[in-house]
Amino acid sequence: MNPKERNALIDALLEGEISELAMLQLEAELSLDPAARKAYFDRIGLSQALTEEAKSFQTAQGPAVTTHPRFWLPWHALAATALVLLGLAGWWLVSPSILRGEVVAHFGALQECQWVDANTLNAPGDQVHRGQRLELSSGRAELVFGSGAVAKLMGPCIFEVESANGGFLLLGEMKTLAATPESKGFTVRTRTARVVDFGTEFVTSAAADGQSRVEVTSGEVDVHLNGVQSPQRLRKGDTLSVEAGSAQVMARIESGDETAAFRFPTIEPPSDRDTADQSQGRAGIRVAKGTLAATKADGSAPPEALLDGHAQSRPDSPEESVYFANNVDGLLLLDLSRAVSIARINSYSWHQNGTFADQRVRAVQKFRLYGFAGDQAPPTEGRLTEAGWTLIARVNSDEFFRVAEPRDRPAQQACSITGAHGLVGRYRFLLWEFQGTQGPGTRDTNPTFYGEIDVHEKR
Repeated sequence: MNPKERNALIDALLEGEISELAMLQLEAELSLDPAARKAYFDRIGLSQALTEEAKSFQTAQGPAVTTHPRFWLPWHALAATALVLLGLAGWWLVSPSILRGEVVAHFGALQECQWVDANTLNAPGDQVHRGQRLELSSGRAELVFGSGAVAKLMGPCIFEVESANGGFLLLGEMKTLAATPESKGFTVRTRTARVVDFGTEFVTSAAADGQSRVEVTSGEVDVHLNGVQSPQRLRKGDTLSVEAGSAQVMARIESGDETAAFRFPTIEPPSDRDTADQSQGRAGIRVAKGTLAATKADGSAPPEALLDGHAQSRPDSPEESVYFANNVDGLLLLDLSRAVSIARINSYSWHQNGTFADQRVRAVQKFRLYGFAGDQAPPTEGRLTEAGWTLIARVNSDEFFRVAEPRDRPAQQACSITGAHGLVGRYRFLLWEFQGTQGPGTRDTNPTFYGEIDVHEKR
């Protein structure tokens, strides 16, 4: 980042107009470059601001101002933004009594921990303060909160402790056990969601680009999204991912009853009344890249089988499934014939080898979904987002189900992509970038047996 760009970000911060993404860019620049930090302090006049603020506290309390979505401090704007950025980057260049709050947690077990700052030394039992930012490069670090909740940070991970009962997960993954009465309501915030516990065990992860994922191991949690009144209730076994962006696209994956009825806990079975169904006479689908599997014994069904209103009739049915050849990452392009407001997009898969019951690798749903609203589909070569496609969602059901052994993988799966505000987006073209999964005892990647894709329009 050149000085001009850096100064523009600092000015945006001081004016309270900096975006979340720009804030992260500025944090990264200041954390990595000492010269950039010096320029930052020179530009805002930190010492003078803090001195003036100290004087102002002796005479009157200033009005509360919001300087960043994560902080609400009763200080004037200049000093507040300075302290916010200092706290976010973890630079304790002024007295910890100014920047750190009361003790709200302590370290538990630490396993091979390496911290981003090589000078950081933490030991089991050490105190953790309100507002303290923990930047774990590798290893596992356990936090025991004052409420009794226990969180395990799994490096690499960046977590900001906000209270005795929660914090802000900026990057990485953490596992939380909130089993005490006092820990009910334990809250983990990310840039795209707020997860509130109801006496349970859950895993929260946050990607650098804003995607969040929540998995419930036991009990229940509520996932609150910005601007949405009703939270998403997740129970044991449920997993939800949330993409960044105004649509707040969510992906929910569930395992089915492994019958031809394709029954799932909350996702509806394959439909013959959705917008993309062949009976509507509008949608068309084709292979945009790659080759569908074809052998003398059996082979993939044509792409149109995904729009016929039903999925497979049995668990190992290649002729009723649409799948690419081994070691091929393929693209399927769906044209709805016009731009429509999409409420949800469902995909269904089913596979369990007839001889080896644990062999279910072709049931994995692993893809990226893109959309485009114009009358002419963009190119499907190279970087799709640069070509004009909008990334809608990313799905990897093995990550959702935390598959460690083949037997952990559900044979029948459904993925439902929805928007927090009831709308995924308005698109004419949908493009699936499918990826295979490596099977046991082989270097080959096996493609998934997909049985149906449904696109439900928001009326």
